[in-house]
Amino acid sequence: MRISSQMLFMRNTSSLMSQQSKLSDQNLHMASQKRVIHGSDDPVAIATIQRLKQDISVGKQFIENGQMAESANKLVDTALTQSTNILQRTRELMVSGSNGTMNETNREAIAVELENLRDELMGVANTKDGNSQYIFAGFDVNTQPFQKNEFGEVIYHGDSGERDYRVGSGVSIQGNDSGSSVFMNIAEGNGTFVSEVGGDNTGGGVLSSGNVIDANAARGFLDQDYTISISDNAGVPEYSVYGLKENAVSGSATIKINSIDLTDPDISTVDPDVNISYDIKFVETSVGSNIYNVTLNDEQPTPLKTYNATAVNEYSEAQDFEINGIKFEVNGLPDDSDSYALTKFVEPTPYEDGKAITFNGIKTELKGDVVAEDSFTLRQSEEKDIFATLQNSIDALRIPGTDKTAEAARNSAFSNSLLQIDGAMDNVMSTQSSVGARLRTIDNQRESTLDFNLTAQTTLSSLEDLDMAAAISEYQEQYSMLEVSQKTYVQLQQLSLFNLI
Repeated sequence: MRISSQMLFMRNTSSLMSQQSKLSDQNLHMASQKRVIHGSDDPVAIATIQRLKQDISVGKQFIENGQMAESANKLVDTALTQSTNILQRTRELMVSGSNGTMNETNREAIAVELENLRDELMGVANTKDGNSQYIFAGFDVNTQPFQKNEFGEVIYHGDSGERDYRVGSGVSIQGNDSGSSVFMNIAEGNGTFVSEVGGDNTGGGVLSSGNVIDANAARGFLDQDYTISISDNAGVPEYSVYGLKENAVSGSATIKINSIDLTDPDISTVDPDVNISYDIKFVETSVGSNIYNVTLNDEQPTPLKTYNATAVNEYSEAQDFEINGIKFEVNGLPDDSDSYALTKFVEPTPYEDGKAITFNGIKTELKGDVVAEDSFTLRQSEEKDIFATLQNSIDALRIPGTDKTAEAARNSAFSNSLLQIDGAMDNVMSTQSSVGARLRTIDNQRESTLDFNLTAQTTLSSLEDLDMAAAISEYQEQYSMLEVSQKTYVQLQQLSLFNLI
């Protein structure tokens, strides 16, 4: 076989380039301090390395999400603390204002401070974060959630959205609380009933909020309002208990009993026996007229009773009408054939100041001087916003008069306001407890993610990182081999027959 000079040149050149390539590759590994850079470096390890890198990257994102969630929840926590302080001060002022030694001037001064506290609370409810977004607006973060309308009422313009942050595998943390859940949907009274004195009362009686003392007996009786009516029996006041329940109602009207005159000669036509119900129905005179005849057990009383809802709107005054000794108060717009059941639960019973009144598994107390035709309502608890609660407190302080009737009205309003403020505080503190639990979860998830990332990073390092001592030794060896090859190549290049002639 003939070996030409060109073949020899090509073989030597190829060998040198191969060694230079290996040396360059080793230099790249040493510069990056990585054993595995390309899949060809370790085909078995590369898949695990890529998975570990992805897991570590996801863990870092979880930590960043946790930081954002923590910041958001801490801002909510601060706002809720401020709200609690405002409500606590409100309660202190209400307790002070309910003191019988307070005169009208003193109560007015307290009312003015309460107005300032209400405005301050509204400012807290409209708190913004560092991005100028409202923290209590739900998803509608660019709209001011709490605004006053033309009637001075505070209206919520946000939504009920709750933003979540992914802080761990399968773990999402709520980053905000909607203003509707914190400030708007708060149960009135004790959460079951609200007690009220009749607007036409002339006595000084006050009714306590009703409590359920027998859940089994009360079952089926908590869906109606109750009226405790006072009558006179030979100079001895007596009370009767009536219930008013929706039978079939699709309209927006509300109806309640204002007073019952048991001395009315026609009272027997509307005053049922115990546990017997009479049906009160609204029958529209013509379609769209908004004028209704009021019937009793589908019969029209004499004289005919009519409810005119033509000008009814959300802010209208209630209208009164009387059927044979029972005075009703109606507000709102009923639908044709809306009906209510009137039931007597307690026959006239001698009144004793402060003695418990029990019926249908419910217990309440009536205190103070009562007069015939006085009435007291125990109605179902509804939901009220925290700003309306503060306004009720202000209105209670401004009830005029110094006689026993005015004092009773104030005391009843004070009692309801205190219950509602307590309910608002409980709601705010409950929300704050949830925020605290979320912050604890964020901390736990951060620690867990950091531990996981540390373990993954250690495993990744064992698979990917370069042994620098071994790499340097190998590099030196490869470099020496390259130098020898280069010198040999030079020597071979000088071999020629011409040099021997």
